[in-house]
Amino acid sequence: MATIIDDSSTEINIVIIGETGTGKSTLINYLTNLFYDGSLTNLKIAIPTRYLKSNMSSIMPEHHENYLNDITRCKTSQCTKYQFKIQQVYFNFFDTPGINDTGGYLTDNENLNKIFECIQSFDYLTALVLILNGTQARLTINIKNVLERFHDRIPDIFYSNIILILTNCNSYTVNFESIKFLNHPPIFYMQNSAFSSDPHQWSEQTYEILQHDWNISIQTLNDFIKTLVLLTPISTKSLLDIDNDRNIIRSVLHESRLMIMELQQIEDELIALEQASNIYSENIEKYTMENGIQTKTVLVNIFEYRNS
Repeated sequence: MATIIDDSSTEINIVIIGETGTGKSTLINYLTNLFYDGSLTNLKIAIPTRYLKSNMSSIMPEHHENYLNDITRCKTSQCTKYQFKIQQVYFNFFDTPGINDTGGYLTDNENLNKIFECIQSFDYLTALVLILNGTQARLTINIKNVLERFHDRIPDIFYSNIILILTNCNSYTVNFESIKFLNHPPIFYMQNSAFSSDPHQWSEQTYEILQHDWNISIQTLNDFIKTLVLLTPISTKSLLDIDNDRNIIRSVLHESRLMIMELQQIEDELIALEQASNIYSENIEKYTMENGIQTKTVLVNIFEYRNS
């Protein structure tokens, strides 16, 4: 199922998220070759790589790709839309800034906000595609923290539309453990090696290996597209509702903190007054003892007289 654009066409919105260097942009390049009949000898490049320049300006005239030679730095600085079409179905893939970037926590937080702004920019979301390195046995600390924050900000209804793609591996070489809050999502494995080396340096043996991996990856993407078509789009209004509730809670917490601060200030003033009173009483007693003044307590009975 997909979102209806008009009487004759439908739209499928897919947001791609993942750690820097896991292959989000590479996935877009593979999809470009799938939709435009590319091959190892005629690669279609939507997003430039370290070795290959973009040759698909019709898909994306301008790019936000930086640090192409540094695999530790996020290449995509903005959420970028890539649209493909099969008959009357439009597939909108949104490549997002990488998380766990070397920019640190603040950069991750900024990129996470960009991702949510991207999701909320359209009415319906078909899938959240999580890209992870399948050769890593466990999530890194930073990516785990980001995913936990992501988990806190999306409603449960979205979990049925999360798809996991494990890169740099096959189904029989994968070394990745499951993610706790994902309940058996569809998983695809991709050996995305075609764009990670210089084609001019490929030997005949290297080409044969890459061709084998290429055929499997293209078939995997065909299955991936079929899965997307069968998903039911989810309204993003629930995300807005959660944000509104979160803002209300933040406002209440802020007011509560102010009240606690005021109560603490009052308590501090009472303690100060009590201490001042004790000091005053001690000074009176000391003064009385030093001057030999004896004090007597006189009880006065008050009688009421009436004129007879």
